[in-house]
Amino acid sequence: MKSVPAQSADPITETDSLRGRISELETLLKSQKELEGIIGQREELYRTVIESLAEGLLITNSDSRIIYANSRMQEITGYAKDEIIGAISYQLLTPKEHWPVMQKRLQERLSGKVEFYEHEIFRKDGTRHWVSVKATPYRNSRGDIIGTVGAISCIQQQKALELTNEYLLDEIRSELNFGNIIGGSPALKKVLEQIKVVAPTQANVLILGESGTGKELVARAIHDLGERKDKPLVRVNCASIPKELFESEFFGHVRGAFTGAIKDRVGRFELANGGTLFLDEIGEIPLDLQSKLLRVLQEGQFERLGEDRTRTVNVRIIAATNRDLLVEAKAGHFRLDLYYRLSVFPIEIPPLRDRHEDIGPLAEHFVAQSVKRLGMARPRLTKTNVRELEDYDWPGNVRELQNVIERAVILARNGRLQFELAANPTRPGIKIATPHLESLGDGTLSLDELKAQEKTVTQRAMQQAHGKIYGNTGAAVLLGLKPTTLASRLKKYRLKREMFK
Repeated sequence: MKSVPAQSADPITETDSLRGRISELETLLKSQKELEGIIGQREELYRTVIESLAEGLLITNSDSRIIYANSRMQEITGYAKDEIIGAISYQLLTPKEHWPVMQKRLQERLSGKVEFYEHEIFRKDGTRHWVSVKATPYRNSRGDIIGTVGAISCIQQQKALELTNEYLLDEIRSELNFGNIIGGSPALKKVLEQIKVVAPTQANVLILGESGTGKELVARAIHDLGERKDKPLVRVNCASIPKELFESEFFGHVRGAFTGAIKDRVGRFELANGGTLFLDEIGEIPLDLQSKLLRVLQEGQFERLGEDRTRTVNVRIIAATNRDLLVEAKAGHFRLDLYYRLSVFPIEIPPLRDRHEDIGPLAEHFVAQSVKRLGMARPRLTKTNVRELEDYDWPGNVRELQNVIERAVILARNGRLQFELAANPTRPGIKIATPHLESLGDGTLSLDELKAQEKTVTQRAMQQAHGKIYGNTGAAVLLGLKPTTLASRLKKYRLKREMFK
């Protein structure tokens, strides 16, 4: 019996099966490629989103070493990406004195804390910029915190505005600034011409004049007509600062620099950077601080109190005083080199008694101003009123005139103004004080006689001082007057120093 050989597999069927498997493999490979493409596209999408953020993005590991930074972070810090990656973030971007605080924050983030804060970072060029930071811990697949994602926004301009507002809320063109320089007297026109000449330059200006003549108004006019008009004008009243706080007020301080320094503070020089610093009553600055002031004027550099880092500023200085700084310097009360540095372009504002033509317009202005502020009916300023004001000596100058007018408006009855004017040397019936000079009579004289006696007394004082106005042996001391007042009186009587030498 013959055996029947076994049938071999159908070659057609095997081929079809192989083709099926190949097709499945191709489909699988195609799907894999599609998956890889999708993953690749998603990664590219994520990268595009991250790079388009307005905020800087910084990813650090558990040691605060930077493992990723987007392009915005390069713009904020000034560092290239290869300078950022691998660096310890707080060591690269913050001053050394802040490192302990940053290390403490790192530990808090590694414990799971999300934090918002503001601080200054160091840019590559050495400047500091304020930033706001949202620091969020991130975890691996097992849920362990392995680093931090920091979203960083530049708030330098916002911070500068905040710091400006802190100082300048009470400096915004107060009523005492009059809004305009009012008057048309020859003496005032000379001042206006000087303002026009010096305002467009970067020269330091020294404004001289008695109290109340409007020195701050002139300073504002110089600033507003200059190239720095869009930058801050920062005012410092040197007469109102306690001696122990001068350095902090001018240059700022860091937290802990002295008792009560609970936070960093920006000084007036730093606040005025790019703009103008108006130093009113500069003669009141303590002698031991004047060398530091001179350094800033010469080099544009200073240090905050309690800090070693040198800062640089670009500030235009306008100073004002009612003292004779040259006499103060020669007496050892003011640095002579500082005086010369400040008085590159001196402007002397004449007292109101030498600007009689301006009294009427100023009075009209103050009446209108007072009525508007007080909400009262406007009284009439008569020619008799103006003559009465012109006959007064105005020792307090324009500021005194404003106060007198405002009080008269408040007390006005039936639309009539009556002024309460203090006794002064140019009104009848007043005794002239002439220390160190012999008496010329009982002092009760008519107005014409009083003027004649004032001229005689002035001549005698100048003769005795051999034409010298300033100093301990000058005529101003003999008469008990300020040197600027005596100079105005000499001009009034057309007397020249040379006549008495």
